[in-house]
Amino acid sequence: MGIGLWSALVSSAYLILADYLLNHFSAFWLLFTSLMILPFFVPVAWRNKSKYLSWTKTAWFAFALVGILSGAYNLAFLLSADKLPISVASMFLSIASVMVLPLTCLMSNRFPQLLELASIVMVLIGVILVLQLHEAKYSLLGIILGLLTTFLTANATIYSSKSRHLLVASEAMISKQLGKLVFAVIGLTFFIKEDLEPNDSAAYLWLILGLYGLIKIYDTFVASRAQFLLPPLIFQNLSLLSLPVVCIAELILFNGTFSIWQWMGVIAIILAGFLASRSKQIKINPIQ
Repeated sequence: MGIGLWSALVSSAYLILADYLLNHFSAFWLLFTSLMILPFFVPVAWRNKSKYLSWTKTAWFAFALVGILSGAYNLAFLLSADKLPISVASMFLSIASVMVLPLTCLMSNRFPQLLELASIVMVLIGVILVLQLHEAKYSLLGIILGLLTTFLTANATIYSSKSRHLLVASEAMISKQLGKLVFAVIGLTFFIKEDLEPNDSAAYLWLILGLYGLIKIYDTFVASRAQFLLPPLIFQNLSLLSLPVVCIAELILFNGTFSIWQWMGVIAIILAGFLASRSKQIKINPIQ
């Protein structure tokens, strides 16, 4: 449980940095910081080359799928964060438990437990309160990208958990970083030509961008360990705890505004995480 809480705290740090950096860089530039994994990846790949050469097709498929899902949901999140307040975008990232529950129940061939259902109800209440029943005040494209983030995050969490017998945490982290790098290169090369140049070339911004990349790599490693150790719903609901930290940072650092109803929504989401953590959900069967 402790590693899940630590993962939520580390996630808060990179979310806050992402909110600031998106004012100066595109989402694809933030994804491109995944390139910083190469100094770690190359020696690890060389040292374990005999292991990787003996991998089955199933292991390579798991490695690729974990990376693709991670790259896709990170891109969707950063694009939504560019359109929405970071607190709202983070909410969509965190509430993937809404999607994790039915998917894990289908895979485990079981009905949801009462505590699990209660946590989902509290999440939905929290979402309604955070959006204040006035979704029109936010970018429609941002909300669509946020919902896509929720769906992709749920699947990324589940398949990371299912790959725990095929990959170790460092390999899952490398896969996720390479997946983000692929999406960054595709975006910068083919889709948004103006993103080839950042909006600001100040040296301190590049330093902050580098710091963001390092924190994101560490966050990916911690999250991978937590996903291997915890059932998907418990991990995802513990991740909800990064939301209040991000909301407070938005108020203090970025002059954001949050009504009492929105704070009640945040509290409801935190309560949802607590309820889910008290459930007796077992791990889903791993890929063999």
